[in-house]
Amino acid sequence: MKKRLKLGIIGGGPGSWIGHVHRIASRFDDEFEIVAGVFSRNLKINQKFATKIGVSKDRCYKNFKELCLKEIKRKDSIDVVSVMTPPGSHQEISELFIKNKIHVISDKPFAGNLLQAKKLYKTIKKNKKIVYGLTHNYSAYPMVRQAKKIIKDKKIGNIEYINVEYVQDWTNGKKITYNNAKKIFKWKLESKYAGISTVLNEIGSHAFHLACYITGLKGQELFSQITQYSKKIKFDTNAQVFVNYENNARGLFWISTNAKGGIHGLKIRVFGTKGSLEWTQNDPNYLIYSNTNGATKKLDRAYNESSYSKKFSRIKFGHPEGYLSAFSNLYREISHKIKNKKIYRNYLYPNEDDGLLTAKYIDACVKSSKNKKWVKINA
Repeated sequence: MKKRLKLGIIGGGPGSWIGHVHRIASRFDDEFEIVAGVFSRNLKINQKFATKIGVSKDRCYKNFKELCLKEIKRKDSIDVVSVMTPPGSHQEISELFIKNKIHVISDKPFAGNLLQAKKLYKTIKKNKKIVYGLTHNYSAYPMVRQAKKIIKDKKIGNIEYINVEYVQDWTNGKKITYNNAKKIFKWKLESKYAGISTVLNEIGSHAFHLACYITGLKGQELFSQITQYSKKIKFDTNAQVFVNYENNARGLFWISTNAKGGIHGLKIRVFGTKGSLEWTQNDPNYLIYSNTNGATKKLDRAYNESSYSKKFSRIKFGHPEGYLSAFSNLYREISHKIKNKKIYRNYLYPNEDDGLLTAKYIDACVKSSKNKKWVKINA
């Protein structure tokens, strides 16, 4: 039997959808075993949940500091910790484990704000033996990686335009008032948890990362307009962003949590001098490839011209595959990196470099919207 990495979990307790996703992803390929954790600030809920998922009482801890300091003293200590708490806590938690030689898998975003991101980035780079993985899971979809390869192979020429939409409706059809906002949005209303911008940290980070990941381009400057829910309910809900890229390409982003009827509409279109690509997360097994001198093609995952995507496909072409598989691809790749440090391989999972870059975009967006002018993306 192959050795499983011993995994500790922080956050993601009962009622947490993303916690459920992380736990499934970690077990998908039998690479990890969940042995420790702190799942809730409520001690009774924490212990009850730990028992439910098979974590022994002596390895169910009160907080992340206790988890770290007690685990490192054990002979069977955890190898990796998975962080799925609100953004504002990511830096503090991750740094503690990194400094104690424990690998980290973190849910996005990288940190709550750019200052935290820079500090965390510096800590990771100082501890080169530690593997850090960031779960921007859309990067692990087979056809996203196929798109990345098509662009790298210059099949659509030089990139000219990038268009990304990620729109949701967090109201779930309810009328939001000052009195019920806290109950509906919970910690997302508080900047100490949500970070510099709720809409940009929660889903904008995905949009910026996806564009950079697929195209390989980094923005140089941007102009943004961010709006809040209301004068009384002060948290960011909508952002429209223009980005100027390093090769004179132009980007347009629309990111919203207040688009009525919006159902997780993540979509990216990339236009080059020879053609274009289009990928939609709600129909993830296909990539629309248009050539200026030929017919538009609908490329199928793991089939014919999309053979590169086979490397990241879990089931045979013609059958649907998606979100959990993409998440699991990240956990598998991070596990392989931890176990095979001396073996060179071009791993594709997002890391601290991706995290810092998205933090720079978000910081620039907030400054641009506040000052109503173009802002250089922090170098």
